[in-house]
Amino acid sequence: MSVDTSKKRIERIYRILLHCGAQRTQSDFCSQLVKEISELVPYDQARVLFLDTSGKICDSRLFGVKERQWKDFLYYYENDLVLSRYSLKEPMRLSQNEKVYAQNYWYDLEQQAEDKNIFVDDYVRSLRLYHSMGIGLSDRENCIRSIIVLDRMQDIPFTYQEIALVKKIQPLLENYHIDLLLGADAVPAPLQSFKQAYLLTRRETEIVALLTDGLTPALISQRLSISVTTVYRHIANIYQKCHISNRQELHRLFFRTGGTPL
Repeated sequence: MSVDTSKKRIERIYRILLHCGAQRTQSDFCSQLVKEISELVPYDQARVLFLDTSGKICDSRLFGVKERQWKDFLYYYENDLVLSRYSLKEPMRLSQNEKVYAQNYWYDLEQQAEDKNIFVDDYVRSLRLYHSMGIGLSDRENCIRSIIVLDRMQDIPFTYQEIALVKKIQPLLENYHIDLLLGADAVPAPLQSFKQAYLLTRRETEIVALLTDGLTPALISQRLSISVTTVYRHIANIYQKCHISNRQELHRLFFRTGGTPL
């Protein structure tokens, strides 16, 4: 990949994060992501599924998918006729690597059980649906709450590079998604600026505030009612995102952005 191509791709990713991060609801966030991600991963139609904590669909958004087709799709899922890692019967907690996947329907026919082929025969083949990419976004408890499905109606598989790219930006997008589900609590302006600049989650932002206020990990653990091990894990994530290695560097970085002790 040339330097110019790489630079343009980075600019596109930054623009996607910026535009999606500006949304204020889960629905608007996912809808904006579907529109923006086409610059990186072209598709013909898309579906967004919103799940409740039990793993069942509670809402949806369709992009190029007809209502009749969507009702048919739900019928197959509700009757357990579709092979998928995304169940709609119970809460889903997937590993980070599993949250982005590609399904090649027409190539995988021989691997599917005979009683499952009704979905492929009656739905996939009739729509000429060849390939799908699924993107799962979790809540704070790592339970999948939004699923974005990008469909290709031509035999053009999603490439390794496309899948790898989406896997790289998925954790950043998930941070925003978690914050939206938690709700927009009042955050001091300097802390909010720091949060947005380094793509911190709400919990990470809380810990930055407590660290810069002088609290030890043990005291932070007590204040937030989480284990010390969890506190250290969050601190490691904060340091990685901020490209720093200790609390002194965090202090300097935070106050350089206009932060003040809380």
